[in-house]
Amino acid sequence: MKRIVTQLTLVAAMTCSAANADPYCADLISQDQLPKKYQKRGPFYSDVATGWIVGQDQFKNKYDVSAEAEILWRGITAEFDKHGVELVVLAAPPRPLFAPQSAIDAMDLPADVKMSDLDDGFSAYIAALNAAGITAPDLSTIAADASSADYYFARDTHWTPMGAGVSVAHLNAAMGRASVSDSMARIDGSATYEEKGSLAGVVKDVCGARPDIETVPAPQYAEQGSATSLLGDAPELDKIALVGTSFSDRYQSDAYQVAGALAFVMGASVDNFAVTGGGLVGSIEAFVRSGALANGDYKTVVWETPYSAPLTHVDGLRQVLGALQTNDEQVPADTLDTRIGKDWISIDHSFPVTDVRRLEIETEHTNTGHLVVELIDAKGGKTRTKLVKTDRVSADLRHTKWAVALDDVPEGQIVRIKLRLPKAKSQEVAIVRFFD
Repeated sequence: MKRIVTQLTLVAAMTCSAANADPYCADLISQDQLPKKYQKRGPFYSDVATGWIVGQDQFKNKYDVSAEAEILWRGITAEFDKHGVELVVLAAPPRPLFAPQSAIDAMDLPADVKMSDLDDGFSAYIAALNAAGITAPDLSTIAADASSADYYFARDTHWTPMGAGVSVAHLNAAMGRASVSDSMARIDGSATYEEKGSLAGVVKDVCGARPDIETVPAPQYAEQGSATSLLGDAPELDKIALVGTSFSDRYQSDAYQVAGALAFVMGASVDNFAVTGGGLVGSIEAFVRSGALANGDYKTVVWETPYSAPLTHVDGLRQVLGALQTNDEQVPADTLDTRIGKDWISIDHSFPVTDVRRLEIETEHTNTGHLVVELIDAKGGKTRTKLVKTDRVSADLRHTKWAVALDDVPEGQIVRIKLRLPKAKSQEVAIVRFFD
């Protein structure tokens, strides 16, 4: 009976006038009523009049930048510089900033939700990236523009194809190229795109009926061409590598045309290495480990990052920098053989932090999941890092080497190392290497 009543409530809400400003159903804002798979993301606030749905998780301010993160950013940039490659960041801004004010007012958000804190936090994070030498446009400023209405889907967590296009135009301008207005004037936005919406799926599962599919404007990126290209005499285009998440790899394709926008706006050839569900580390680590960075093919790497996984997570940054510092020709200063499993294993091994730049743990079989590394110094101080490898990365790009950079680890004498694979079913052989 409850499900029938909920469905009737939803139908009534979806047919009400805009003035009523109702949620899709009351259960969305009751965390206890949500299916378990949604509880960490909820409650969900919604407004039928505008069609907008926002999860509580999207209001989290994850943009505080530590001094440790800034040091790791500089280390990452330095590694790209060694290869003559420019690293730039395309950071998706907080989605709630783009919701219509009428929707925000209707959602009756909790008192502790401060939109200004979200806005200020993101802008400060982007400013810190630029100060560290990483070009990144502040895409939150688009929220004040007329183009913001079609930047994000109302019932999905991602940007729209036009949102991706205007983001790339801002990145291009931040890199000192054409202005945003000049780039946007070249884009034909006469096509459309239909999105069923992941948040619409939440409504279906909780309320019993799915809201309508969204139809939004979409760009048509014409093939770059000229008289010389038609004669086969066009100069070779610069190559860009795109690493990122589902924002650039939705439905295992460039559904929102991020790679297409980069190619069109920047006049380049783009290879898309993005991985849906790859998080902060998955795509870029796979790209680096594949040797694609070292082969010299790319002038630029665009690191697309979602608002849910900004470049403030120190463990992920240590893992990325560790992978960048890896050189198969480098001889380790020391090597230890051990066995590793779901329980902690402790290795008594002494070394000064100043003498070791990177640790590498090579497992016998495990190339997905978590590996936790804990360093214990002579005074009992602990530095713990959780390394993550996702099974969303294609099998041919997975690797059994887990690296962690030790930049900005508190100076001192390490006397013990602890390791564990939390999800391991049995122990396996592992090799620990120390690089100076």
